[in-house]
Amino acid sequence: MDKNFIKIRYSRIRIAHNISARKLSLELGQSSEYINQIENGKCMPSIEALINFCDYFNLSLGEFFEENFEYPVEYKKIISELNKMDALAVNQIYELLKLANSGKQ
Repeated sequence: MDKNFIKIRYSRIRIAHNISARKLSLELGQSSEYINQIENGKCMPSIEALINFCDYFNLSLGEFFEENFEYPVEYKKIISELNKMDALAVNQIYELLKLANSGKQ
């Protein structure tokens, strides 16, 4: 993991929630350019700012830093729906995903 991970993750999460960088900066009590500076790699968030960011989007720090989840917001939504299904339905979704990805390498 490197500095690019954090700036990309901030951007993906913000975009997934359809909120502008300026609005998010102000919502988090920062200057209007704060999120842009992080996403452009000009600064890094403090631990407190990172926690506030995750709290704002109802993400745990573990979800934020999970490198296997390229799109954590979308994965969280999918997992929430999967948790409502029985084992048979989850397996059917799994088989559908395998089929959809069978031509991709």
